[in-house]
Amino acid sequence: MPQPTTTAKGKVLGILKPMGGGDPIPLTKAEIIIGRRRSCDICLDFNNISGKHCQLRLINSVWHARDLGSTNGTSLNGMALTSEHNVLPDDELSIASHLYTIDYEPGGPDAVLQMQDVIDEAASEPRRHSLLELAGIEDEDRPRHRGRPTPTQAPPAAAERERPAAAKEAVFGDDIPQDFKPAPKPIAAIDDDDDFLKLIEEDVKKASNKREGRK
Repeated sequence: MPQPTTTAKGKVLGILKPMGGGDPIPLTKAEIIIGRRRSCDICLDFNNISGKHCQLRLINSVWHARDLGSTNGTSLNGMALTSEHNVLPDDELSIASHLYTIDYEPGGPDAVLQMQDVIDEAASEPRRHSLLELAGIEDEDRPRHRGRPTPTQAPPAAAERERPAAAKEAVFGDDIPQDFKPAPKPIAAIDDDDDFLKLIEEDVKKASNKREGRK
């Protein structure tokens, strides 16, 4: 970039260049109002430019742009300005539908000058919602908890109820052997209260005889 020059109005702090052709506009003040009114520092005589459209301010050797409530808005690199924002030489400043760049040599630390590039790169990155996604693991590749059935599997209790009896025997090997015999019926069957009392009397007599025999 050529060294700043001095005009009748003062030192040139930057040059507002129309993109696509047109006369460059020297910026000779640290605060400049751009609009359609004749009283503005830079008068842009276009129908879609508001009376006071936007403001340029040089802060710490870096130009900043701010919209002044214009009808058709002010944008930076295609994004509408809702607050004051720094404008670097490579940025495209849109005043309504008219595109400009500011040719100047920014000052200040490199970290400050590169902050806009970092913000733009972060905004362009797709947002990830979990640590697994950050690791590059898709949802279908996630390990599932072994203790819970997947949505396509039936719960263990329901699967057990739906399994036929033959399948259960095949799984556990509990086939009934051919020589299996049922348990015998009880030896003494009590039919009524009298038989029950007789059994009690016999037991009492047996116990009494045992005690007498011991003596």
